[in-house]
Amino acid sequence: MKKIVLVVLVTFLVFGSFVGCQKKEAMPETLMIYTYDSFISYGVPEATNQIFESKYNCKINFISFGDSKETLNRLILEKGSSQADIFVGVNIDDLSKVLDNDLFISYKPKLIDKIPSEYILDEGYRLIPFDGPDSIAILYDSEKIQNPPKSFEDLVKPEYAKKLILEDPRTSGPGMSFLLWTIAVYGGNGFVDYWEKLNPTIFHIYPGWDSAFTAFSNGEAPMMISYDTDPAYFYTEDKSTRYKAIIPKEGGWMYLEFAGIIKGTEHEKLAQNYIDFMLSEDFQKEIPGHQWMFPVVKDTPLPDYFVYAVKPDKYLTMPYQEIAKNYENWLKIWIEKIVSQLF
Repeated sequence: MKKIVLVVLVTFLVFGSFVGCQKKEAMPETLMIYTYDSFISYGVPEATNQIFESKYNCKINFISFGDSKETLNRLILEKGSSQADIFVGVNIDDLSKVLDNDLFISYKPKLIDKIPSEYILDEGYRLIPFDGPDSIAILYDSEKIQNPPKSFEDLVKPEYAKKLILEDPRTSGPGMSFLLWTIAVYGGNGFVDYWEKLNPTIFHIYPGWDSAFTAFSNGEAPMMISYDTDPAYFYTEDKSTRYKAIIPKEGGWMYLEFAGIIKGTEHEKLAQNYIDFMLSEDFQKEIPGHQWMFPVVKDTPLPDYFVYAVKPDKYLTMPYQEIAKNYENWLKIWIEKIVSQLF
């Protein structure tokens, strides 16, 4: 009897060791995340990936197809067949469009209570805010613009002719935000008249924020539509306050960014863990210095250089359902009546 027990025990130990080795040597899961190019290039993944990969024994693969809208359009084209697990970077302007396309599954993060309730715009928890709110702003070179525009009406003055870089609302998040900003100020009927007056101010419309920012940084034009935190970025780069931002007196256009788990993912649990991770201190503390946005978890400490960021006296926005209802028509009008004059 003792011999039988011994044989069984030895067999169990050998089998257990074999299973343990198999688990240890198993290939780690790979989480594929679609996002926009500057999210990758500015280093949030570099600053945070190792923490997540070590904790969950996995690999993260970030893929971009350009600006946020270009990458989102790719996901829509792949609907039902995408290999991606998560999308990072849906902005508030695209919220209803994304939800209508039924691209994401519901997941309520463990740290959801750390997000101010007014920023949780999807009650189904398919899209979770991870940074913001920020504001779209007019970034300018103070060595070339001594008297920056203080309002939308100032922006159309002759002194700013050919001085403003824009992004294309068809392919760019901030590009669409600026278009919606003008609609919020001038209305669905009045924005065309404003853009016609703005036409002489426009230097060029670039397909995305990255290309626009490169042109601005190279001195091709002294103003561009960008973000409220850009002066903080430039200060960290060269300890200079040469580059400043202004938010017109009409108010700043609210900019929030969201992440969601893509329907059809084969790594749902790992994707849920990553959404949780995005709201953790390890991730949120890296947003100001890498993403150059305000963290959505409001008790996250800000670096000292964020004193150079600007904040609006008030935010302008529209219900995302209203944006969705009118989005295509507004864009069609902009193409027909504005683009034809520019090109």
